[in-house]
Amino acid sequence: MKGVEYVPISHRVEGGVGTLAIDGVLQAEMEPYRSAAGNVTTLRESVFSTVPGSPAWVSKASKNKVELEQYGLSWEFEGRNAIQSDWKMEHFA
Repeated sequence: MKGVEYVPISHRVEGGVGTLAIDGVLQAEMEPYRSAAGNVTTLRESVFSTVPGSPAWVSKASKNKVELEQYGLSWEFEGRNAIQSDWKMEHFA
């Protein structure tokens, strides 16, 4: 472990189109693949789903940028495969 940062996380998925943002750290945008008929593709009831009980959208990440220069980590990719799901994180004090 290199460190712990406390920053807001923004995550949104609508119809398989998703964004994930952590201010000053991470930006990701994803668009689901579509079938020949134009339907959004998903994995359901599959061991390949990233979140059990939630459909996983098989996607293309149009943007994936990480900047953690204080730890020597920085990269940016476009057009790579991605899988995204609905998820919820809870914090209990």
